[in-house]
Amino acid sequence: MTHFPQRQAFCLTPMAAAIAAAALLLATGAGAQQTATATGETAATEGVVPSVVVTGMRRSIENSIAIKRDADSIVEAVTAEDIGKLPDMSIAESIARLAGLTAQRVEGRAQVISIRGLAPDFSGTLLNGREQVSTSNNRGAEYDQYPSELINGVTVYKTPEVSLMGQGLSGTVDLQTVRPLDMPGRTIAINVRGEKNSNGKLNEGVSDRGGRLSISYVDQFLNNTVGVAVGFAHLDAPGQQKEYKSWWWGAENNLGPANQDVIALKGAEVTATSREMVRDGLMAVLEYRPDRNFRSALDLYYSQFDQKTTMRGAMWNSHQWSNIAYRDPVIDTIGGTRLLTGGTLVNLEPILRNDYNERKDKLAAFGWNNRYKLDRWSFEGDLSYSHAKRREQVLETYAGLGPANSGITDNNFKFSIPVGAGLPVFTPSVDFTNANLMRLADVGGWGKDADLHQPRVEDKLGALKLGAKRDLEGFLRYVEGGLYFSKREKEHGDTNHYYFLKNGRAPALVSQDLLRPSTSLAFGGIPAVISYDVMGVLGKYYDRQPARPDDQALQDWGVTEKTSTGFAKVGIDTELGPVPLRGNMGVQAVHVNQESRGVAVVGGQLKAISGGASYTDYLPSMNLIFDLGRWSDAWTVRFGAAKTLARPQMSDMRAGVAGGVSQTTFEWSGSGGNPQLEPWRANSYDLSMEKYFGKRSYIAGAYFYKKLKTYIYNQQTAHDFTGFPNPSTVEPITNIGTLNRPANGAGGMVRGVELSGSLEGGMFWDPLDGIGLIASVSGTESSIHPNGPGTKEKLPGLSGVVRNITLYYEKHGFSTRVSQRYRSAYRGEVTGLFAQRSFSEILAEKQIDFQIGYAIEQGPYKGLSFLLQVNNLNNEPYQTRQGDPFASGAYAPERYTTYGRQMLLGLNYKL
Repeated sequence: MTHFPQRQAFCLTPMAAAIAAAALLLATGAGAQQTATATGETAATEGVVPSVVVTGMRRSIENSIAIKRDADSIVEAVTAEDIGKLPDMSIAESIARLAGLTAQRVEGRAQVISIRGLAPDFSGTLLNGREQVSTSNNRGAEYDQYPSELINGVTVYKTPEVSLMGQGLSGTVDLQTVRPLDMPGRTIAINVRGEKNSNGKLNEGVSDRGGRLSISYVDQFLNNTVGVAVGFAHLDAPGQQKEYKSWWWGAENNLGPANQDVIALKGAEVTATSREMVRDGLMAVLEYRPDRNFRSALDLYYSQFDQKTTMRGAMWNSHQWSNIAYRDPVIDTIGGTRLLTGGTLVNLEPILRNDYNERKDKLAAFGWNNRYKLDRWSFEGDLSYSHAKRREQVLETYAGLGPANSGITDNNFKFSIPVGAGLPVFTPSVDFTNANLMRLADVGGWGKDADLHQPRVEDKLGALKLGAKRDLEGFLRYVEGGLYFSKREKEHGDTNHYYFLKNGRAPALVSQDLLRPSTSLAFGGIPAVISYDVMGVLGKYYDRQPARPDDQALQDWGVTEKTSTGFAKVGIDTELGPVPLRGNMGVQAVHVNQESRGVAVVGGQLKAISGGASYTDYLPSMNLIFDLGRWSDAWTVRFGAAKTLARPQMSDMRAGVAGGVSQTTFEWSGSGGNPQLEPWRANSYDLSMEKYFGKRSYIAGAYFYKKLKTYIYNQQTAHDFTGFPNPSTVEPITNIGTLNRPANGAGGMVRGVELSGSLEGGMFWDPLDGIGLIASVSGTESSIHPNGPGTKEKLPGLSGVVRNITLYYEKHGFSTRVSQRYRSAYRGEVTGLFAQRSFSEILAEKQIDFQIGYAIEQGPYKGLSFLLQVNNLNNEPYQTRQGDPFASGAYAPERYTTYGRQMLLGLNYKL
């Protein structure tokens, strides 16, 4: 019997249930009304029928539904309202509103996307149909690298398309730029917006205001045989973050014999973080189409994203190895567990942080596509190259009353911690802003006075695709085939330095010229903390030396993948009895040769090592569309079946190993990466029912099932340590030892249901013309144990329930929209200590966005429009809880972060 992990039940809220019921009940009525309308239109053909051109939000909905309806695969789509004008503030936010998709917030921004409950690394990301590199440590795309103003549309493939390369196991996101020869004429669009963050200015020198500017130009020349499109987008956005984080909870507290079972906080931090985010994006397209048979397109894309982060705050240790004592403890019982939620800390050594981080990302992509048609034959050649580079600095400095265990403490530090949502209140008795009291020192006893990490990533991908297609007559519409070759190289490294105070690490006061206005932490009860020029202090008071060469060497790795793919596909257009049937079926044969480089570290000695593997997969797929009637009020049924795969995370494929010979067993053991890793593989099945009525309305329901044959998690595997350095005096009894590393293991299933729809009010009642509703809800569950059989952690990225709802109005130039995104609790991959990968239990989120605008449709100012947007209108907090429950099953809160509301006011002008 299969036992599934405990999960949140999939249930509809009253609002979602009402929407679903209304959609189903009104569908029949809409179909009947549409039939009547068609009859009326037939009667009116003798007269003049005026042409109505739909623009703005409703045009975007109309085009998106058309893409979904006409596709052979099961897809979701979103298109721009106009040139340089997607409906949301970012690409990720637009994608996250699609059925079955959801975004994870990173530093307040929707950055990475999960498709159908699977983490970002399970999906593929394309730009104009071409696989893209990433500035992340692995494969998952970071969508804030793509300005929404430069993207004309997004198509998400939920079932595979054989002729599309670089697809994922969970789905594939294809970002598309404009095609100038498909546009009706010259277009020039300018967008200007000012931005403000409602959290205000948290750190001196970092503004809470910013702005955006974009310019788009599209034109055609030489009798519409040459088309040009150029777009530029500049972003200068503020980020202001208030955060509380608990370190960990545990027993063994100095609370007396009667309270030995009480669980207390072992450390915490309250911080205020300010970010300067500056991004410049450039897109260019040159098209040449001398006749109907030949078309050539050259695409260029470039993005540079610079981020500067200033963080100041207070933190402290309160674990059992410190000298912490308690007065007046307040103990609450939560779920059968007694928690220390208030009181006074004695002998506290506060650690005051002043950190300064920088990150510079560059992403470039080039593509050249040529298509030629000769009678029934079509030929295609596509050449592409993309390159991503990331350089980062993570710098932290420490100050306090004195070095660790110096005896200089705060003996009256009061605290009150909520067990539910909300921020705690901490009240120190010491003035944390007193520059004559707070000294630079190793207050935490960490063996360093400051720490600097400099991670770096470089990712390159070149590809060539050749294809041919022949149109046929009969039940087969066409036959298509081709070849694809690619080479991808990714390198990762990290340089780490410790900083030590001069004069034998003597604590130092910060000079007046380097002091800055203090930083308020009043949102957490702490009035303020000392603030100073971090880089100035670093240069004046510290000496630098390399740190942890062994650990640093393990961060240096490279992976090369060479992929050769052959594909063949046939299109279907026939009838199955009285039912029209269309679609396609085909197969990809994918051969991958992978090689990894790294370092073996044994007892301080380093040796370069490498490893690799090759494998071949045959990936058949089928997409069938059954039209259950020949009229527009009929239902369409879609069925998809495919073998899919997602290649492993590149950090797991590293060749680096740390090990040694045991002095007791005389055997080798160690830990590291696995260059022999093979992909996640799955059999996927999809069933969808869709009903379209009108150009901007539909309802749909879908069921999907993915059976993952394997999953990758850490395991103890046999490893040959022959050739590894052995500086110890212990001789191993054999060179075959054990290595803890990622390996292909037991898989499981992921399955779910999706309901989605778009309803236009005017179909049901004329006074509702201009009002519309877009909604979706999905429920997903999995039997996969991502850390291996018998473990209890949830599948990363899986939210049991995801729902989206948008209510809009657009008419006579006036438009407004309010949207809500919800995802239930999930286990998310986050950036942990020193930019390393880690996981966190993220609580449910419900974010509301709002926009209102007015477009001048007539007169000399036609083309001018005004827009007010508020993102995160409800200032939804980002909350996490500790990873493991107490014995009673209760969880303790871990993190509570607010990012503020993003408020934008601007104008658009289109010529």
